[in-house]
Amino acid sequence: MKKSVITFFLALIPSIATILLLIEYFPYTGLGRVISIPITLLFNITILLVSLFITQKLKSRVFKSLIWIAAIPISVLVAIFLHPQEYLPSVLTQLQELIFSHTTK
Repeated sequence: MKKSVITFFLALIPSIATILLLIEYFPYTGLGRVISIPITLLFNITILLVSLFITQKLKSRVFKSLIWIAAIPISVLVAIFLHPQEYLPSVLTQLQELIFSHTTK
């Protein structure tokens, strides 16, 4: 039980860090942040708890690792997709323009 709790909280760290970075670098959310952050946390906690229950049933360390390798980036992507922007394009669009704008010229 103690190992499961530690695993869960360690897997939740990237999601919380992503939310904090999104708040810092994409602050123009209006009142949408009041609703989106709890919903994002709820979705991410659900994803990680389902992953935890699945990995407890498996015996293979390889499959357990693959599930966690998939679940953690999914929780980060959920945080990015659900972060609102009041009048600017979505966070994903802004990141895409930031990363790929100099390569398309």
